[in-house]
Amino acid sequence: MKKKILAALCAASMLFGSSAFAFDFPEPDWGALLAEKREMAEKTEFDLYTEGNPDAAPYFGARLEPRSGTYLGMIAENAGSFLPLGSYLTYFDDMNQDDIYYPANQMIRDGSAVVTIGWTIHSLDNVNYDKIRSVLDTLNGYQKPMFIRFANEMNVSPLGDDPDRYIEVFRRVADMVHEYPNFAVVWSPNDMGALDRPFHYFYPGDAYVDWIGISSYMKKYFQGSQNTDDKSAAYFMTGDYAWATNAVKPILKFMQDYHIQKPLMISEGGVATNNQYGEDMTAWATPRLRNMYWYLVMKYPQIKLINNFNTHRKNEAERFDISDYPFAADIFREASSCGAYLHSADDTADFVFQKADDGAVLSAKDGKVSLYTLCYVLREPNLSVHYYVDGNWAHAADQIPYRYDMDISSMANGTHTLTIRTGSLEKTYSFYKKGNQIRFGAEIENTITVMLNGSPIDFDQPPIIKDDRTLVPLRAIFEALGAAVSWDDATQTVTAVRGDKTVSLTIGSQTLYVGQSAVTLDVPAQLVNDRTLVPVRAISAAFDYQVDWDDELQQVSITN
Repeated sequence: MKKKILAALCAASMLFGSSAFAFDFPEPDWGALLAEKREMAEKTEFDLYTEGNPDAAPYFGARLEPRSGTYLGMIAENAGSFLPLGSYLTYFDDMNQDDIYYPANQMIRDGSAVVTIGWTIHSLDNVNYDKIRSVLDTLNGYQKPMFIRFANEMNVSPLGDDPDRYIEVFRRVADMVHEYPNFAVVWSPNDMGALDRPFHYFYPGDAYVDWIGISSYMKKYFQGSQNTDDKSAAYFMTGDYAWATNAVKPILKFMQDYHIQKPLMISEGGVATNNQYGEDMTAWATPRLRNMYWYLVMKYPQIKLINNFNTHRKNEAERFDISDYPFAADIFREASSCGAYLHSADDTADFVFQKADDGAVLSAKDGKVSLYTLCYVLREPNLSVHYYVDGNWAHAADQIPYRYDMDISSMANGTHTLTIRTGSLEKTYSFYKKGNQIRFGAEIENTITVMLNGSPIDFDQPPIIKDDRTLVPLRAIFEALGAAVSWDDATQTVTAVRGDKTVSLTIGSQTLYVGQSAVTLDVPAQLVNDRTLVPVRAISAAFDYQVDWDDELQQVSITN
């Protein structure tokens, strides 16, 4: 088995040249590795998702990381009718290039997207650091946020023959990249990789990496062969196993095992839309494209950038361009406009997907709330999901993301049930409806909700009413309003700064200072369950927000 797999990988490595192995990689336990890959691919998934608060997304504080949402992009030269995009992908060829080629260079200058520089090198010998410095200076002149993806796919090329040398070179380049505040370093292996070359041999360390990236391609045939056996397909997640939500699992497991807390990107990837046999790939590719562009961000909100490899390279066994395939282009555009994707460097997401059983609170739009089902069953790509409200059939959806816009306008206030069902799979959720809102898993009758510009603010200590005033956790409300918060333990004073406005407050005091002006509070700041609570109206007004109260819904609405 080892010889078969290594031979297959060597064929891919010929793209980069050849060299003798400089490191003796231990032989994996092939049976255990196959079992692990099968377990990843064979796990059935069936969960209800909602449109959650963008601020609930995981955030690692990495360079160029958006607070929430996912940049969606493709190779700049082939973007065409897909503009606007959140990301442009372009390439540098080893040390043979001084600048971004036309027309990508002009598109990048004129656009507002982030940029991924795929800087492919062919050898770790004689790396020209002066040339790297010169190129970085040139790229810095674009004054755009750029991800520098240097020496990528080392685990399927001779770059990985000597892991120590690879790490040495990568670290030195990463230090150079970090001198430019508008750049971020991306460490980007291939998702499947050489099975005997695990990711950890090449990881340069958290200090040298801002983002983890992977190349991730869904292929119908392993190495383009129609005679691929099931074992090879399982090892490399091709054919029936080729789903983006499966392919990302090995890198996520590596990150979990090594406690790596970084945002993740699909540096380049796609789903095969054509192959060397001239097959009609529509039926195979359609659910997999939907899986990639809907389910990746639904299930894994730490994925914050996806670049589609939208190009047709000659002599490829399988091709991943979508421009010439309307079914693929339509799926890309549909997902791109859903509200979870970012379309520029300064864009914000409308929502992030949230599991319904996480206690999601939803406010209806035009009387409806949007629901989605993540449904995956190996070898059953074309399922239908049926929705039942209070036991009565309500809706059926036959393609990912199985969306249901549930009308709650005529529902009675109180507890209801929602059931999702496909084949033998079934899950039932309870939700509580009150006015224009529903909450999954809990009543909201006596729960105070605080909405900021239409989205709920999550608090670890629920708001309370004291002397007819709504009090909320101090730090959470300040940060939700966009203020930077500091605490002086000696004086028990909190200070929040937003723009040119400074607000300060001392625990137990009924005086709030807005700059030098004193404002008397009806209720003083006070400690509840080790959290400092403050009057939401006074705090919001201090930063020029409008505050309204809906007594029926027990809801505070903050708007600007």
